[in-house]
Parts: sequence; C-alpha cells; structure tokens
Amino acid sequence: MSNTPSPTSARTGNGILDFIEWLGNKIPEPAVLFALFAAIVVVVAAIGDAAGWKVQPVQPKVQLVEKKDASGNVVTHADGKPVMIPVLGADGRPEIILEKKGDPIAPRTLLTSEGIYWMFSSMLRNFTHLPALGLIFVSILGIGLAEKFGMFGAAMRWLAQIAPKPLLTPIIVMVGANSSLASDAGYIILPPLAAALYAAMGRSPIAGLAAAFSGVAGGFCAGFSLNASDTFMAGQAQQAAQIIDPARDVLPTANWVFKGVSVLVLMVAGWLVTDKIVEPRLLAAEKNKSPGAPADAADQKTIHDMSLSSVEKRGLLAALVAMIAVTGVFLALIFMPGAPLHGQGQQTLANGHVLMSGPATALKGEGTNALRLLEAPGHRWAHVIVPMMLFVFLIPGMAYGIVVGTLRTQKDFVDAMQSGVKSIVPVLTIMFFLGQFVEYFKYTQLDRMLAYAGGQLLVSADLPIPLLIVAFILIVIAGDFAMSGLMSKFAVMAPIFVPMFMFVGISPELMMACYRIGDSVVNVVTPLNSYALIVLAVLQKYKPGAGLGTQIALMLPYSVVYFLFWTALLLAWYMVGADLGPGGPLTYTPPH
Repeated sequence: MSNTPSPTSARTGNGILDFIEWLGNKIPEPAVLFALFAAIVVVVAAIGDAAGWKVQPVQPKVQLVEKKDASGNVVTHADGKPVMIPVLGADGRPEIILEKKGDPIAPRTLLTSEGIYWMFSSMLRNFTHLPALGLIFVSILGIGLAEKFGMFGAAMRWLAQIAPKPLLTPIIVMVGANSSLASDAGYIILPPLAAALYAAMGRSPIAGLAAAFSGVAGGFCAGFSLNASDTFMAGQAQQAAQIIDPARDVLPTANWVFKGVSVLVLMVAGWLVTDKIVEPRLLAAEKNKSPGAPADAADQKTIHDMSLSSVEKRGLLAALVAMIAVTGVFLALIFMPGAPLHGQGQQTLANGHVLMSGPATALKGEGTNALRLLEAPGHRWAHVIVPMMLFVFLIPGMAYGIVVGTLRTQKDFVDAMQSGVKSIVPVLTIMFFLGQFVEYFKYTQLDRMLAYAGGQLLVSADLPIPLLIVAFILIVIAGDFAMSGLMSKFAVMAPIFVPMFMFVGISPELMMACYRIGDSVVNVVTPLNSYALIVLAVLQKYKPGAGLGTQIALMLPYSVVYFLFWTALLLAWYMVGADLGPGGPLTYTPPH
C-alpha cells in the first residue's frame, strides 16, 4: 500500500466534509487574498465616501467621582480641588464610559489623484514598516539555525523514546504542543514515531498517531518557549490597539505564562481523549491485531531510524548546557542593579534621537501635540525580547552542531541561518501584500470607523465579558474553516476586533489568548491544514483505505475536548485576574 494518499481517499468522507474541503480549496492563496482585501478596501472607501457614510468617534474614559472620607466629606488636594477616584463596577474594575471625541469620521477614498500617488509612493514603506517584519526575521535566524543542525528533531525523538509506558501519551502530547518552535518538524517526525512506539508497546499505533497529531496541531499556539508567531501576533495586536490608544504597546511575552500552562492542560486533555475515548474505540473495532501484538518490521525500523546516536546525545547535552548558560547571562543582565538590561529605558537612534510619528500637520509644527513616540519607554528587558530569543536558540544550536559535526565551517553557520530565512520566504511574500492592506485600511480611515462603530455596539449590548471571550473564540474557529494560517487570519481579525473589544475593557493580550485557542483546536479537523495529508499517509499504513473523513472522525474528539478544556482554562484565568504573562494584562483601562 502506497503511503501517498490518492485524490479519492483524500476526498472520502460525508457530504459536509467534502463540501468544506472543496470550499477551502477554492480560497485564494494568502498573498492573493490580501491583495484582494486591499482592492476591497479601495472600493468600500470609495462607495462610503460617495454615500456620505460617517461615524462619530468616541473616547473610552474611566468614570470618576469625588472621593469622600468616612464622614461623607469630599477629600481635597492641597490646592482645594477634590480628589477624583474611579467608579468601580460589580466586578471590581473601573467603569468605562464613552465620550464624543472630535468631528465625525468619513471614509477617505483612494481613487483620487492624491490617493493614487500615495498608493505608489508608500508601497515599499507599507511593507518595511510592518511591526512584525523585523521581529520575525531576527527571531527566525536563531530558531532556523537550531532546526537546520538537527537540535529540535533530536530533542523530540529523545523525549518521545524515554517516556515511561504509562506516561507515553501525555509526553507525546506535550512534545507535540511544543513542536511549533521547530516549524513543520513536529508534523514530519512525531506522528510516525509515536505510532511506531505505541505498536512496539502492544498498543494501537493509530492511537499514538492521533495523540501526536493532536499535540502538534491542536496545541500549535501553546508552548513553553516564545517563537516567531508570538512576535508576529504582538506586532499586529499593537498596531491594532493603537487605532484607539496610540501609546498602547503589546509585548511578545504577553501570553507566555498562559502558553506554558496551556501545554499542561492540553497534555491532560489529550491523555484523557487518547486513553479513554480513542484507543478503546480503536481496539474494539480492531480485527487483525490483538492489543498485545508486537510491532511489525516497519514499526521496528521506524523506531530504530528515530533512535539517537551517542553523538546526538552528547550534542543535546552540550545544547542544554549552552542554553542554561545563555539564559543565566540574560537573567544577570536583567536583575543585577546597574546591568545593561536592569530597570527602565528608552530606545534611541545612533544619534540619540527618538522615533516620532504623527500626521503631516504635526510634523510641520501645526498641532505638535499629535506627535507620539513610536518606541515607548519601559522595562529594558522588554525592548530586547527578540534579540534574546535569537541568542537563546543560536548559541545552543551552534553547540549542538559543533558536537554532532553539522557545524564545521563558517559556511555551515551562514547556510544554517539562511535556511531559517528561506523558510519564511512565503511569509515575507504574504507580508508584502498584508502591508498594503493594513495601510490602505488605515489611510481610508475604515479601521477607525469599524472600531468605533463596533465598539459602541458592544458597549450598548452590555454583554458579560466571559460571553464575549467565548464568542470570539467561536468566531476564530469559524474563520479557520475559511482561511488557513495563524498569521493570515490574525492579520485580518486584529485591526477589527482588538480595538473593538478594548472599548468594553478587554485587553489586546486577552484577545491574543482567545485567538490562540480558536486557531489551534480545529487544526486537527480542518481540511485546510496542509499537513493533514502527511498524517493521512501514516494513517493509511495502519488502516488501508482510510480517507480524510476517517481522519477527521478520529480527531474530532480531540478538537471538542481541547476547546472545552482550553476555553475553561482561559475563563478561569480571567476570573482569577492574573496576568497572561510578562506585560500581559487581562483588561484594558484607558489612561485617566
């Protein structure tokens, strides 16, 4: 039986699944999609301008009242002015009111002489000034090098093979949930290895395959480490948040703690589904092998091929020592008084100047209050998260490469770094068109108009925040069946939903956490997951004739349980009120 799925087998399934697959295949490539979105913005702005559409901008403000002492007297400052304090709602948070701000906003059409000139003259800047561009490029240099030299693949194989039999399932799921750091290595290495390990232990290999795939795909946005997607999401969320709050910053570390705890929750959920639902069902239906049947020759060969050599083991040890050393150096630079990364700081250019932004009138000296800092002051360590990510993976990756012999010359070093860059060439292509769409959206003022209109609608609806959290997760899940790719969907949703939800006190960081859940839990069942066919090929080895419908039926319990467990975790997190990570508040409170 060939491991390559045929078109017929890939299309096997019920009518709705076939329709979803057909519809997904009709959606344009992400680069083309963003080009179409940019064109739609041009058309909508022109129609809105001609129709006289206007939206009244509002400013979210904390409602203040005079502070009174125990006797009911107003407390005053030394100058006699009353002390004002926030009005707290039933949930203990400051209540936010909306105040009118300025004149109504109308769409700004691009179909004018000035608009067309702007589109051409700003084309390069629209791409190069994307906040996520530099973040992704720099972070992928170290991650790509470590992946090229084989450090990530060796680590996954080692963890999977040392797992005790009773803990094999949770460890497989945990490794999978952390594999997004290594790009597509998790999809290629872990499912066939897990299937072979389960067969060698007398368990259903399909159950091992399902557990591994659920961790890699269903836990894609979880993980103990920061990666390029964190930097991308932070950049997009910050740009969206600044639509209504120009001083708002979003850090790549904002969801770090939540991501780590999510791994543990998904590990338990995957363990439960595999051992209590999926494997018993498979064993009950199995006709050819008994539960205690030994692995066949192909399974044994897979395990043998995936085993670590003594050199690879030494390489992993060297990488671990290097990572501990690099992390220790950075911790010392952060916590030692007087160290370069200790305390507060302000980023500057080489000449000591700071980057400012504002409308042309402000830059000409007319209304200079509109100028704002592009790089706000803050904790010094927060300004160097991406360079830290570079070295935390670059140095251990080099240590591993030197020990195993994949790093011998400077050419090996450069080639490895370039391999990481090559892996994001499709992303760079997408980001060129994404940059045009984002800036067209901003130029036409449709971003602000939609944010204000949607924000006022949410405030007037007065829905409970937990309900809004669940609603947004479901919106992302629905979007996952229409558009694949974490970055593509978030780039479309962030400019609309992030500022809109800020009006009701939901922080951009909480929106990012919601998005992580919605984007991940259906990765195991959506036909738009391009790696699903790789897993299908392994599935067909153990179950000839299996098709896409078989695979979706196998994985559906993981999707449902992951959604329930992960969403429950976020709701509980919100109730507790703890930050989602360094610089990751749950709520947004306007300056007051």
